[in-house]
Amino acid sequence: MTRRIRAIEKLTAITRMNWQNWAEDFGAPVRALRLNIPNNLHLVALPKNLYLGEVRKGILIGEGRFSLGSQSLYFDKTGDPWSVSAPSEPFAARLHGFDWLADLAAIEGDKKLLKKSPKLLVEAQNKARRLCDGWIFAFGKWNSYAWRNDILVERVFSWLTNWQVLLDGDAQNPSGVARRANLYRQLKYLRLHYKNTPHGIVRLKAVACLVIGGACFDGKQEGLLDKGLDLIDDEIEKQILPDGGHISRNPEAVAHALEILLVTESALKTRGLQGSKEILRAIDKLQPMLAFFMSGDGQLQSFNGGGALQKHRLKKLFDPDTPSPKIFKYAPHSGYQRLDRNGSLLVIDVGNSPPRPFDLEAHLAPLAFTLSTNDGPLVVNCGWNNAQPKHWRHSMRTIAAHTSLILGGRDSGELLKTGLAARAIGPAICVEAGPVRCSRKEQETGTWLDASHDGYVRAFGLTHSRRIYMDVFGKDIRGEDSLFVPMGAVPKTRAEIDYDIRFHLHPDIKVTLAQDQKSALLIQPSGIGWRFRTDGGPLKLEKSVYLGSGNRPQRTEQIVISGKAYGDGDGQTRSNRIRWSFKRLGGIDTGKFG
Repeated sequence: MTRRIRAIEKLTAITRMNWQNWAEDFGAPVRALRLNIPNNLHLVALPKNLYLGEVRKGILIGEGRFSLGSQSLYFDKTGDPWSVSAPSEPFAARLHGFDWLADLAAIEGDKKLLKKSPKLLVEAQNKARRLCDGWIFAFGKWNSYAWRNDILVERVFSWLTNWQVLLDGDAQNPSGVARRANLYRQLKYLRLHYKNTPHGIVRLKAVACLVIGGACFDGKQEGLLDKGLDLIDDEIEKQILPDGGHISRNPEAVAHALEILLVTESALKTRGLQGSKEILRAIDKLQPMLAFFMSGDGQLQSFNGGGALQKHRLKKLFDPDTPSPKIFKYAPHSGYQRLDRNGSLLVIDVGNSPPRPFDLEAHLAPLAFTLSTNDGPLVVNCGWNNAQPKHWRHSMRTIAAHTSLILGGRDSGELLKTGLAARAIGPAICVEAGPVRCSRKEQETGTWLDASHDGYVRAFGLTHSRRIYMDVFGKDIRGEDSLFVPMGAVPKTRAEIDYDIRFHLHPDIKVTLAQDQKSALLIQPSGIGWRFRTDGGPLKLEKSVYLGSGNRPQRTEQIVISGKAYGDGDGQTRSNRIRWSFKRLGGIDTGKFG
Protein backbone atom coordinates (compact mmCIF):
# COMPACT_ATOMS: atom_id res chain seq x y z
CA MET A 1 0.00 0.00 0.00
CA THR A 2 2.84 2.37 0.87
CA ARG A 3 4.48 1.84 -2.52
CA ARG A 4 1.17 2.54 -4.26
CA ILE A 5 0.70 5.79 -2.31
CA ARG A 6 4.24 6.91 -3.17
CA ALA A 7 3.69 6.11 -6.85
CA ILE A 8 0.45 8.15 -6.87
CA GLU A 9 2.19 11.07 -5.13
CA LYS A 10 5.04 10.99 -7.65
CA LEU A 11 2.63 10.82 -10.61
CA THR A 12 0.62 13.75 -9.17
CA ALA A 13 3.78 15.85 -8.76
CA ILE A 14 4.91 15.09 -12.31
CA THR A 15 1.46 15.89 -13.74
CA ARG A 16 1.42 19.19 -11.84
CA MET A 17 4.92 20.00 -13.13
CA ASN A 18 3.93 19.26 -16.74
CA TRP A 19 0.77 21.41 -16.40
CA GLN A 20 2.79 24.31 -14.98
CA ASN A 21 5.30 24.03 -17.82
CA TRP A 22 2.48 23.95 -20.40
CA ALA A 23 0.78 26.98 -18.85
CA GLU A 24 4.10 28.83 -18.77
CA ASP A 25 4.85 28.05 -22.42
CA PHE A 26 1.30 28.99 -23.46
CA GLY A 27 1.51 32.39 -21.78
CA ALA A 28 5.10 33.18 -22.79
CA PRO A 29 4.37 34.64 -26.26
CA VAL A 30 1.71 36.97 -24.82
CA ARG A 31 4.02 38.24 -22.10
CA ALA A 32 6.87 38.66 -24.60
CA LEU A 33 4.70 40.80 -26.90
CA ARG A 34 3.49 42.94 -23.99
CA LEU A 35 6.96 43.90 -22.76
CA ASN A 36 7.28 47.67 -22.60
CA ILE A 37 10.74 48.81 -23.68
CA PRO A 38 11.93 52.33 -22.74
CA ASN A 39 13.04 54.61 -25.54
CA ASN A 40 16.62 55.80 -25.97
CA LEU A 41 18.29 53.11 -23.86
CA HIS A 42 22.00 53.60 -23.17
CA LEU A 43 24.72 51.23 -22.08
CA VAL A 44 26.82 53.10 -19.52
CA ALA A 45 29.12 50.25 -18.47
CA LEU A 46 30.25 47.00 -20.05
CA PRO A 47 32.01 43.96 -18.58
CA LYS A 48 35.58 43.02 -19.33
CA ASN A 49 36.04 40.68 -22.29
CA LEU A 50 38.17 37.68 -21.28
CA TYR A 51 38.90 36.70 -24.91
CA LEU A 52 38.06 33.04 -24.31
CA GLY A 53 37.14 32.28 -27.93
CA GLU A 54 39.25 30.76 -30.71
CA VAL A 55 40.61 33.08 -33.39
CA ARG A 56 40.65 30.31 -35.99
CA LYS A 57 36.92 29.73 -35.60
CA GLY A 58 36.27 33.48 -35.67
CA ILE A 59 37.99 33.81 -39.02
CA LEU A 60 35.91 30.93 -40.42
CA ILE A 61 32.70 32.59 -39.22
CA GLY A 62 33.80 35.75 -41.02
CA GLU A 63 34.08 33.66 -44.17
CA GLY A 64 30.56 32.27 -43.71
CA ARG A 65 31.24 28.94 -41.99
CA PHE A 66 29.90 27.83 -38.60
CA SER A 67 31.24 24.62 -37.08
CA LEU A 68 30.03 22.63 -34.09
CA GLY A 69 31.71 19.33 -33.53
CA SER A 70 31.82 17.47 -36.80
CA GLN A 71 28.94 19.49 -38.30
CA SER A 72 29.23 22.67 -40.34
CA LEU A 73 26.89 25.23 -41.85
CA TYR A 74 27.88 27.40 -44.82
CA PHE A 75 26.23 30.60 -45.97
CA ASP A 76 27.13 33.45 -48.27
CA LYS A 77 29.43 36.15 -46.87
CA THR A 78 26.67 38.71 -47.18
CA GLY A 79 23.93 36.33 -46.03
CA ASP A 80 23.05 34.85 -42.66
CA PRO A 81 22.20 31.42 -41.21
CA TRP A 82 18.72 32.34 -40.00
CA SER A 83 16.93 31.37 -43.19
CA VAL A 84 18.53 27.92 -43.60
CA SER A 85 18.04 24.69 -41.67
CA ALA A 86 20.63 23.80 -39.04
CA PRO A 87 22.28 20.35 -39.34
CA SER A 88 20.98 19.26 -35.91
CA GLU A 89 19.17 20.49 -32.82
CA PRO A 90 22.38 20.96 -30.74
CA PHE A 91 23.81 22.93 -33.66
CA ALA A 92 20.71 25.15 -33.77
CA ALA A 93 20.88 25.69 -30.00
CA ARG A 94 24.46 26.90 -30.23
CA LEU A 95 23.67 29.05 -33.26
CA HIS A 96 20.82 30.83 -31.45
CA GLY A 97 22.89 30.94 -28.24
CA PHE A 98 25.52 33.18 -29.93
CA ASP A 99 28.43 31.76 -27.92
CA TRP A 100 30.37 31.93 -31.20
CA LEU A 101 30.56 35.71 -30.73
CA ALA A 102 33.50 34.96 -28.42
CA ASP A 103 35.37 33.51 -31.41
CA LEU A 104 34.86 36.73 -33.38
CA ALA A 105 35.83 38.83 -30.35
CA ALA A 106 39.01 36.78 -29.89
CA ILE A 107 40.38 38.44 -33.04
CA GLU A 108 40.73 41.69 -31.10
CA GLY A 109 42.77 39.90 -28.45
CA ASP A 110 45.30 38.58 -31.01
CA LYS A 111 47.58 41.62 -31.39
CA LYS A 112 50.05 39.81 -33.65
CA LEU A 113 47.32 38.86 -36.09
CA LEU A 114 45.89 42.39 -36.15
CA LYS A 115 49.33 43.81 -36.85
CA LYS A 116 49.45 41.74 -40.02
CA SER A 117 45.76 42.11 -40.96
CA PRO A 118 44.22 45.15 -39.23
CA LYS A 119 41.02 44.86 -41.29
CA LEU A 120 40.12 41.53 -39.69
CA LEU A 121 38.65 43.18 -36.59
CA VAL A 122 36.48 45.57 -38.60
CA GLU A 123 35.25 42.65 -40.69
CA ALA A 124 34.49 40.66 -37.54
CA GLN A 125 32.54 43.58 -36.05
CA ASN A 126 30.54 44.07 -39.24
CA LYS A 127 29.81 40.36 -39.42
CA ALA A 128 28.68 40.23 -35.77
CA ARG A 129 26.34 43.21 -36.17
CA ARG A 130 24.84 41.89 -39.39
CA LEU A 131 24.19 38.46 -37.87
CA CYS A 132 22.78 39.99 -34.70
CA ASP A 133 20.47 42.31 -36.65
CA GLY A 134 19.35 39.43 -38.88
CA TRP A 135 18.43 37.42 -35.81
CA ILE A 136 16.44 40.36 -34.36
CA PHE A 137 14.52 40.72 -37.62
CA ALA A 138 13.64 37.02 -37.73
CA PHE A 139 13.24 36.10 -34.04
CA GLY A 140 13.50 39.31 -32.02
CA LYS A 141 9.87 39.52 -30.83
CA TRP A 142 9.53 35.92 -29.66
CA ASN A 143 10.01 32.36 -30.88
CA SER A 144 9.22 29.17 -29.00
CA TYR A 145 12.62 27.68 -29.75
CA ALA A 146 14.99 30.66 -29.92
CA TRP A 147 13.56 32.08 -26.68
CA ARG A 148 13.79 28.79 -24.79
CA ASN A 149 15.33 29.64 -21.44
CA ASP A 150 18.61 27.76 -21.77
CA ILE A 151 19.22 29.25 -25.24
CA LEU A 152 18.03 32.71 -24.18
CA VAL A 153 20.50 32.78 -21.29
CA GLU A 154 23.46 31.85 -23.49
CA ARG A 155 22.51 34.53 -26.03
CA VAL A 156 22.02 37.34 -23.51
CA PHE A 157 25.31 36.50 -21.77
CA SER A 158 27.15 36.39 -25.11
CA TRP A 159 25.70 39.70 -26.26
CA LEU A 160 26.55 41.42 -22.98
CA THR A 161 30.10 40.08 -22.71
CA ASN A 162 31.00 40.75 -26.36
CA TRP A 163 29.05 43.98 -26.86
CA GLN A 164 31.95 46.36 -26.37
CA VAL A 165 34.20 44.54 -28.85
CA LEU A 166 31.67 43.69 -31.55
CA LEU A 167 28.25 45.30 -31.27
CA ASP A 168 28.72 48.84 -29.94
CA GLY A 169 30.24 50.70 -32.89
CA ASP A 170 27.07 52.12 -34.47
CA ALA A 171 25.32 53.12 -31.24
CA GLN A 172 23.58 56.20 -32.76
CA ASN A 173 22.28 54.45 -35.89
CA PRO A 174 18.78 52.98 -35.95
CA SER A 175 20.23 49.45 -36.03
CA GLY A 176 22.28 50.18 -32.90
CA VAL A 177 19.22 51.56 -31.11
CA ALA A 178 17.17 48.50 -32.12
CA ARG A 179 19.95 46.20 -30.93
CA ARG A 180 20.02 47.75 -27.45
CA ALA A 181 16.23 47.68 -27.26
CA ASN A 182 16.11 43.99 -28.17
CA LEU A 183 18.81 43.11 -25.65
CA TYR A 184 16.80 44.86 -22.97
CA ARG A 185 13.65 43.09 -24.14
CA GLN A 186 15.37 39.74 -23.65
CA LEU A 187 16.58 40.78 -20.20
CA LYS A 188 13.07 41.72 -19.11
CA TYR A 189 11.72 38.44 -20.44
CA LEU A 190 14.47 36.56 -18.58
CA ARG A 191 13.58 38.40 -15.36
CA LEU A 192 10.01 37.11 -15.69
CA HIS A 193 10.96 33.53 -16.63
CA TYR A 194 14.34 32.82 -14.98
CA LYS A 195 12.73 30.15 -12.75
CA ASN A 196 12.22 27.98 -15.85
CA THR A 197 15.96 27.91 -16.51
CA PRO A 198 17.50 24.45 -15.83
CA HIS A 199 19.29 24.05 -12.52
CA GLY A 200 23.05 24.29 -12.42
CA ILE A 201 25.48 26.49 -14.33
CA VAL A 202 22.79 27.74 -16.73
CA ARG A 203 20.72 29.03 -13.79
CA LEU A 204 23.79 30.76 -12.35
CA LYS A 205 24.42 32.37 -15.73
CA ALA A 206 20.76 33.45 -15.94
CA VAL A 207 20.84 35.44 -12.71
CA ALA A 208 24.30 36.78 -13.61
CA CYS A 209 22.75 38.19 -16.81
CA LEU A 210 20.27 40.16 -14.70
CA VAL A 211 23.12 41.62 -12.63
CA ILE A 212 25.26 42.46 -15.67
CA GLY A 213 22.28 43.89 -17.56
CA GLY A 214 21.27 46.01 -14.58
CA ALA A 215 24.82 47.31 -14.25
CA CYS A 216 25.23 48.00 -17.97
CA PHE A 217 22.02 49.91 -18.74
CA ASP A 218 21.58 53.45 -17.42
CA GLY A 219 19.50 53.57 -14.26
CA LYS A 220 18.47 50.47 -12.35
CA GLN A 221 15.87 49.69 -15.03
CA GLU A 222 12.97 48.34 -13.01
CA GLY A 223 15.02 46.46 -10.45
CA LEU A 224 17.08 44.26 -12.79
CA LEU A 225 20.21 44.85 -10.73
CA ASP A 226 18.67 44.51 -7.28
CA LYS A 227 16.74 41.41 -8.27
CA GLY A 228 19.80 39.89 -9.92
CA LEU A 229 22.06 40.50 -6.89
CA ASP A 230 19.58 38.79 -4.56
CA LEU A 231 19.24 35.82 -6.88
CA ILE A 232 22.94 35.40 -7.60
CA ASP A 233 23.70 35.23 -3.86
CA ASP A 234 21.13 32.43 -3.56
CA GLU A 235 22.59 30.50 -6.51
CA ILE A 236 26.15 30.86 -5.23
CA GLU A 237 25.05 29.45 -1.89
CA LYS A 238 23.34 26.50 -3.63
CA GLN A 239 25.98 25.72 -6.23
CA ILE A 240 29.44 26.70 -4.96
CA LEU A 241 30.70 24.35 -2.25
CA PRO A 242 32.82 25.57 0.69
CA ASP A 243 36.00 24.13 -0.90
CA GLY A 244 35.29 25.96 -4.19
CA GLY A 245 33.92 23.00 -6.12
CA HIS A 246 30.62 22.97 -7.98
CA ILE A 247 27.74 20.98 -6.56
CA SER A 248 27.65 18.85 -9.74
CA ARG A 249 31.23 17.69 -8.92
CA ASN A 250 32.18 18.56 -12.51
CA PRO A 251 35.61 20.27 -12.85
CA GLU A 252 34.50 22.00 -16.06
CA ALA A 253 31.57 23.53 -14.15
CA VAL A 254 34.13 25.13 -11.82
CA ALA A 255 35.73 26.86 -14.82
CA HIS A 256 32.36 28.03 -16.18
CA ALA A 257 31.21 29.33 -12.78
CA LEU A 258 34.47 31.25 -12.40
CA GLU A 259 34.08 32.78 -15.87
CA ILE A 260 30.51 33.88 -15.10
CA LEU A 261 31.42 35.50 -11.79
CA LEU A 262 34.55 37.21 -13.13
CA VAL A 263 32.50 38.82 -15.91
CA THR A 264 29.77 39.78 -13.45
CA GLU A 265 32.22 41.39 -11.03
CA SER A 266 33.93 43.29 -13.86
CA ALA A 267 30.57 44.79 -14.95
CA LEU A 268 29.84 45.97 -11.42
CA LYS A 269 33.35 47.36 -11.03
CA THR A 270 33.17 49.23 -14.36
CA ARG A 271 29.87 50.80 -13.29
CA GLY A 272 31.41 51.81 -9.96
CA LEU A 273 28.94 49.70 -8.00
CA GLN A 274 29.67 47.68 -4.91
CA GLY A 275 28.69 44.15 -5.72
CA SER A 276 27.92 41.22 -3.51
CA LYS A 277 30.52 39.96 -1.06
CA GLU A 278 29.35 36.47 -2.00
CA ILE A 279 30.58 36.98 -5.58
CA LEU A 280 34.08 37.94 -4.40
CA ARG A 281 34.20 35.09 -1.90
CA ALA A 282 33.11 32.61 -4.56
CA ILE A 283 35.82 33.82 -6.97
CA ASP A 284 38.42 33.44 -4.22
CA LYS A 285 37.29 29.83 -3.68
CA LEU A 286 36.82 28.86 -7.34
CA GLN A 287 40.31 29.83 -8.53
CA PRO A 288 42.22 27.46 -6.17
CA MET A 289 39.68 24.72 -6.94
CA LEU A 290 40.24 25.13 -10.66
CA ALA A 291 44.00 24.96 -10.08
CA PHE A 292 43.39 21.77 -8.06
CA PHE A 293 42.05 20.06 -11.20
CA MET A 294 44.81 21.31 -13.53
CA SER A 295 47.99 19.41 -14.32
CA GLY A 296 51.42 20.94 -14.82
CA ASP A 297 50.89 21.20 -18.59
CA GLY A 298 47.63 23.15 -18.08
CA GLN A 299 45.17 20.31 -18.76
CA LEU A 300 41.87 20.03 -16.89
CA GLN A 301 41.10 16.58 -15.50
CA SER A 302 37.91 14.96 -16.80
CA PHE A 303 35.36 13.81 -14.22
CA ASN A 304 31.55 13.81 -13.96
CA GLY A 305 30.78 15.14 -17.42
CA GLY A 306 33.61 17.67 -17.69
CA GLY A 307 36.04 17.82 -20.58
CA ALA A 308 39.61 19.01 -21.05
CA LEU A 309 39.03 22.68 -21.85
CA GLN A 310 41.51 24.54 -24.05
CA LYS A 311 44.61 25.61 -22.12
CA HIS A 312 44.36 29.23 -23.24
CA ARG A 313 40.79 29.40 -21.94
CA LEU A 314 41.79 28.13 -18.50
CA LYS A 315 44.83 30.39 -18.30
CA LYS A 316 42.74 33.53 -18.83
CA LEU A 317 40.63 32.76 -15.77
CA PHE A 318 43.60 33.67 -13.57
CA ASP A 319 44.89 37.20 -13.06
CA PRO A 320 48.48 37.36 -14.43
CA ASP A 321 49.26 40.24 -12.06
CA THR A 322 48.49 38.28 -8.89
CA PRO A 323 50.30 35.28 -7.41
CA SER A 324 49.11 31.85 -8.47
CA PRO A 325 46.56 30.37 -6.04
CA LYS A 326 47.89 27.91 -3.50
CA ILE A 327 46.83 24.40 -4.49
CA PHE A 328 45.47 22.22 -1.71
CA LYS A 329 45.64 18.41 -1.63
CA TYR A 330 42.13 17.40 -0.64
CA ALA A 331 38.73 18.80 -1.61
CA PRO A 332 36.49 17.41 1.17
CA HIS A 333 33.20 18.85 -0.05
CA SER A 334 33.78 18.12 -3.74
CA GLY A 335 35.11 14.64 -2.97
CA TYR A 336 38.51 14.54 -4.70
CA GLN A 337 42.07 13.79 -3.60
CA ARG A 338 45.19 15.13 -5.35
CA LEU A 339 48.65 13.53 -5.28
CA ASP A 340 51.22 15.84 -6.86
CA ARG A 341 54.98 15.36 -6.86
CA ASN A 342 57.50 16.86 -9.31
CA GLY A 343 54.92 17.26 -12.07
CA SER A 344 53.32 13.83 -11.64
CA LEU A 345 49.66 14.37 -10.81
CA LEU A 346 47.08 11.80 -9.75
CA VAL A 347 43.50 12.95 -9.05
CA ILE A 348 41.04 10.40 -7.67
CA ASP A 349 37.26 10.61 -7.24
CA VAL A 350 36.38 9.81 -3.62
CA GLY A 351 33.01 11.56 -3.47
CA ASN A 352 29.38 10.53 -3.42
CA SER A 353 26.83 11.33 -6.12
CA PRO A 354 25.63 14.96 -6.29
CA PRO A 355 22.16 15.73 -4.92
CA ARG A 356 19.22 16.05 -7.28
CA PRO A 357 18.66 18.02 -9.49
CA PHE A 358 22.43 18.41 -9.97
CA ASP A 359 23.07 14.75 -10.82
CA LEU A 360 21.75 14.76 -14.41
CA GLU A 361 25.29 14.73 -15.85
CA ALA A 362 27.11 12.96 -13.01
CA HIS A 363 28.99 9.69 -13.58
CA LEU A 364 28.93 6.37 -11.74
CA ALA A 365 32.67 6.08 -11.14
CA PRO A 366 33.76 5.88 -7.49
CA LEU A 367 37.56 5.59 -7.03
CA ALA A 368 38.27 6.40 -10.69
CA PHE A 369 41.51 8.33 -11.19
CA THR A 370 43.54 10.19 -13.79
CA LEU A 371 47.33 10.32 -14.00
CA SER A 372 49.31 12.97 -15.87
CA THR A 373 52.75 14.58 -15.94
CA ASN A 374 54.23 17.82 -17.18
CA ASP A 375 54.59 15.97 -20.50
CA GLY A 376 50.83 15.43 -20.80
CA PRO A 377 48.05 12.99 -19.81
CA LEU A 378 48.97 9.35 -19.23
CA VAL A 379 45.94 7.57 -17.73
CA VAL A 380 42.49 9.10 -18.25
CA ASN A 381 38.78 8.47 -18.00
CA CYS A 382 36.99 8.23 -21.34
CA GLY A 383 35.63 11.71 -20.57
CA TRP A 384 33.03 13.85 -22.23
CA ASN A 385 32.48 17.26 -23.78
CA ASN A 386 29.37 18.74 -25.34
CA ALA A 387 30.77 18.74 -28.89
CA GLN A 388 30.67 14.93 -28.92
CA PRO A 389 27.82 12.89 -30.52
CA LYS A 390 24.97 12.66 -28.03
CA HIS A 391 24.41 8.92 -28.45
CA TRP A 392 27.69 8.33 -26.59
CA ARG A 393 26.54 10.22 -23.50
CA HIS A 394 24.98 7.39 -21.52
CA SER A 395 27.85 4.92 -21.95
CA MET A 396 30.38 7.57 -20.87
CA ARG A 397 28.62 7.83 -17.51
CA THR A 398 29.11 4.15 -16.64
CA ILE A 399 32.00 2.83 -14.58
CA ALA A 400 33.44 0.89 -17.54
CA ALA A 401 34.36 4.22 -19.15
CA HIS A 402 36.61 5.07 -16.19
CA THR A 403 39.89 3.94 -14.70
CA SER A 404 38.39 1.84 -11.94
CA LEU A 405 37.27 -1.69 -11.05
CA ILE A 406 34.11 -3.24 -12.53
CA LEU A 407 32.61 -6.18 -10.68
CA GLY A 408 30.35 -8.73 -12.34
CA GLY A 409 30.06 -6.56 -15.45
CA ARG A 410 27.75 -4.19 -13.54
CA ASP A 411 27.75 -0.53 -12.63
CA SER A 412 28.21 0.38 -8.99
CA GLY A 413 24.98 2.42 -9.17
CA GLU A 414 22.05 2.96 -11.55
CA LEU A 415 20.93 5.70 -13.93
CA LEU A 416 17.35 6.48 -14.91
CA LYS A 417 17.02 5.38 -18.54
CA THR A 418 13.37 5.09 -19.55
CA GLY A 419 9.93 5.41 -18.03
CA LEU A 420 7.79 8.15 -16.53
CA ALA A 421 10.36 9.26 -13.94
CA ALA A 422 13.12 9.53 -16.55
CA ARG A 423 10.90 11.65 -18.82
CA ALA A 424 9.95 13.97 -15.96
CA ILE A 425 13.26 14.25 -14.11
CA GLY A 426 15.85 13.43 -16.75
CA PRO A 427 18.78 10.97 -16.72
CA ALA A 428 19.32 11.26 -12.98
CA ILE A 429 21.08 8.80 -10.68
CA CYS A 430 18.45 6.58 -9.08
CA VAL A 431 20.85 4.32 -7.12
CA GLU A 432 23.97 5.98 -5.76
CA ALA A 433 27.40 4.45 -6.37
CA GLY A 434 28.46 4.58 -2.76
CA PRO A 435 28.83 5.54 0.00
CA VAL A 436 32.53 6.37 -0.49
CA ARG A 437 35.16 6.77 2.25
CA CYS A 438 38.76 7.99 2.11
CA SER A 439 41.73 8.67 4.39
CA ARG A 440 45.15 10.15 3.64
CA LYS A 441 48.53 9.63 5.28
CA GLU A 442 51.60 11.76 4.58
CA GLN A 443 55.00 10.17 5.18
CA GLU A 444 58.58 11.23 4.56
CA THR A 445 58.85 8.75 1.70
CA GLY A 446 55.53 9.60 0.06
CA THR A 447 51.75 9.75 0.43
CA TRP A 448 49.20 6.97 0.95
CA LEU A 449 45.50 7.13 0.11
CA ASP A 450 43.02 4.55 1.40
CA ALA A 451 39.57 4.71 -0.20
CA SER A 452 36.60 2.37 -0.49
CA HIS A 453 32.99 2.29 -1.68
CA ASP A 454 29.97 0.06 -1.09
CA GLY A 455 28.43 0.34 -4.56
CA TYR A 456 28.74 -3.43 -5.09
CA VAL A 457 27.43 -4.48 -1.67
CA ARG A 458 23.79 -4.50 -2.83
CA ALA A 459 24.42 -6.87 -5.74
CA PHE A 460 27.42 -8.94 -4.58
CA GLY A 461 27.96 -8.21 -0.89
CA LEU A 462 31.51 -6.93 -1.51
CA THR A 463 33.21 -3.62 -0.74
CA HIS A 464 35.78 -2.29 -3.22
CA SER A 465 38.89 -0.80 -1.61
CA ARG A 466 41.64 1.06 -3.48
CA ARG A 467 44.98 2.00 -1.91
CA ILE A 468 47.33 4.31 -3.81
CA TYR A 469 50.88 5.42 -2.99
CA MET A 470 53.03 8.08 -4.66
CA ASP A 471 56.66 8.55 -3.65
CA VAL A 472 58.23 11.95 -2.98
CA PHE A 473 59.78 12.05 -6.46
CA GLY A 474 56.55 11.31 -8.34
CA LYS A 475 58.27 8.45 -10.19
CA ASP A 476 56.82 5.49 -8.30
CA ILE A 477 53.03 5.09 -8.11
CA ARG A 478 51.60 1.93 -6.62
CA GLY A 479 48.05 0.73 -6.25
CA GLU A 480 46.11 -2.09 -4.67
CA ASP A 481 42.49 -3.02 -5.39
CA SER A 482 40.77 -5.42 -3.03
CA LEU A 483 37.28 -6.87 -2.67
CA PHE A 484 35.99 -7.99 0.73
CA VAL A 485 32.85 -8.66 2.75
CA PRO A 486 32.22 -5.67 5.06
CA MET A 487 32.81 -6.29 8.74
CA GLY A 488 29.77 -7.82 10.41
CA ALA A 489 28.02 -8.61 7.11
CA VAL A 490 27.03 -12.07 5.87
CA PRO A 491 28.40 -13.11 2.43
CA LYS A 492 25.75 -13.13 -0.29
CA THR A 493 27.54 -15.87 -2.21
CA ARG A 494 30.64 -18.03 -2.03
CA ALA A 495 30.89 -18.29 -5.79
CA GLU A 496 33.49 -16.61 -8.00
CA ILE A 497 32.62 -13.22 -9.52
CA ASP A 498 34.34 -11.83 -12.60
CA TYR A 499 36.11 -8.47 -12.29
CA ASP A 500 37.97 -6.13 -14.63
CA ILE A 501 40.29 -3.30 -13.62
CA ARG A 502 40.56 -0.84 -16.50
CA PHE A 503 43.29 1.72 -17.12
CA HIS A 504 42.23 3.92 -20.05
CA LEU A 505 45.20 5.53 -21.80
CA HIS A 506 45.29 8.92 -23.47
CA PRO A 507 45.35 8.72 -27.30
CA ASP A 508 48.88 10.20 -27.34
CA ILE A 509 50.31 7.25 -25.38
CA LYS A 510 52.06 4.38 -27.14
CA VAL A 511 51.74 1.09 -25.28
CA THR A 512 53.49 -2.27 -25.71
CA LEU A 513 52.53 -5.39 -23.77
CA ALA A 514 55.32 -7.61 -22.43
CA GLN A 515 55.52 -11.25 -23.46
CA ASP A 516 54.72 -12.51 -19.96
CA GLN A 517 51.53 -10.37 -19.92
CA LYS A 518 52.44 -9.06 -16.48
CA SER A 519 53.77 -5.65 -17.53
CA ALA A 520 53.51 -3.02 -20.24
CA LEU A 521 55.63 -0.12 -21.49
CA LEU A 522 53.94 3.27 -21.87
CA ILE A 523 55.66 6.04 -23.82
CA GLN A 524 54.56 9.67 -23.75
CA PRO A 525 54.98 11.93 -26.83
CA SER A 526 58.09 13.49 -25.26
CA GLY A 527 59.75 10.07 -25.17
CA ILE A 528 59.39 9.58 -21.41
CA GLY A 529 58.71 5.94 -20.56
CA TRP A 530 56.63 4.39 -17.78
CA ARG A 531 56.49 0.72 -16.88
CA PHE A 532 53.20 -0.72 -15.68
CA ARG A 533 53.28 -3.97 -13.68
CA THR A 534 50.80 -6.17 -11.86
CA ASP A 535 50.77 -9.35 -9.80
CA GLY A 536 47.31 -10.12 -11.20
CA GLY A 537 46.32 -10.72 -14.73
CA PRO A 538 47.15 -11.76 -17.28
CA LEU A 539 47.14 -8.23 -18.73
CA LYS A 540 45.22 -7.47 -21.91
CA LEU A 541 45.23 -4.54 -24.28
CA GLU A 542 41.76 -3.60 -25.45
CA LYS A 543 40.33 -0.84 -27.61
CA SER A 544 39.04 2.26 -25.91
CA VAL A 545 37.83 5.77 -26.81
CA TYR A 546 38.53 9.25 -25.50
CA LEU A 547 35.88 11.97 -25.63
CA GLY A 548 37.38 14.54 -23.25
CA SER A 549 38.39 16.79 -26.14
CA GLY A 550 37.62 17.14 -29.84
CA ASN A 551 34.29 16.64 -31.60
CA ARG A 552 34.28 12.89 -32.10
CA PRO A 553 35.55 9.88 -30.12
CA GLN A 554 39.29 9.36 -30.51
CA ARG A 555 40.60 5.82 -30.71
CA THR A 556 42.90 4.77 -27.92
CA GLU A 557 43.76 1.70 -25.84
CA GLN A 558 43.24 0.47 -22.32
CA ILE A 559 45.14 -1.92 -20.10
CA VAL A 560 42.79 -4.45 -18.50
CA ILE A 561 43.49 -6.75 -15.53
CA SER A 562 40.84 -9.49 -15.39
CA GLY A 563 40.21 -12.16 -12.81
CA LYS A 564 37.71 -13.83 -10.49
CA ALA A 565 37.06 -12.82 -6.90
CA TYR A 566 35.34 -14.93 -4.25
CA GLY A 567 32.07 -13.59 -2.89
CA ASP A 568 33.11 -14.43 0.67
CA GLY A 569 36.67 -13.06 0.41
CA ASP A 570 38.39 -10.93 3.02
CA GLY A 571 40.49 -8.93 0.54
CA GLN A 572 43.78 -10.50 1.62
CA THR A 573 44.06 -13.50 -0.69
CA ARG A 574 45.48 -13.21 -4.21
CA SER A 575 42.05 -13.82 -5.77
CA ASN A 576 40.55 -10.75 -4.06
CA ARG A 577 43.61 -8.45 -3.92
CA ILE A 578 45.33 -7.13 -7.05
CA ARG A 579 48.43 -4.95 -6.95
CA TRP A 580 49.74 -2.75 -9.76
CA SER A 581 52.28 0.03 -10.25
CA PHE A 582 53.52 2.75 -12.61
CA LYS A 583 57.25 3.48 -12.53
CA ARG A 584 58.97 6.16 -14.54
CA LEU A 585 62.00 4.92 -16.49
CA GLY A 586 65.29 6.80 -16.71
CA GLY A 587 65.46 5.92 -20.41
CA ILE A 588 63.35 3.93 -22.80
CA ASP A 589 63.97 0.19 -22.51
CA THR A 590 63.88 -1.16 -26.05
CA GLY A 591 64.72 -4.73 -25.07
CA LYS A 592 62.63 -7.47 -23.48
CA PHE A 593 61.18 -6.79 -20.07
CA GLY A 594 58.69 -8.31 -17.74
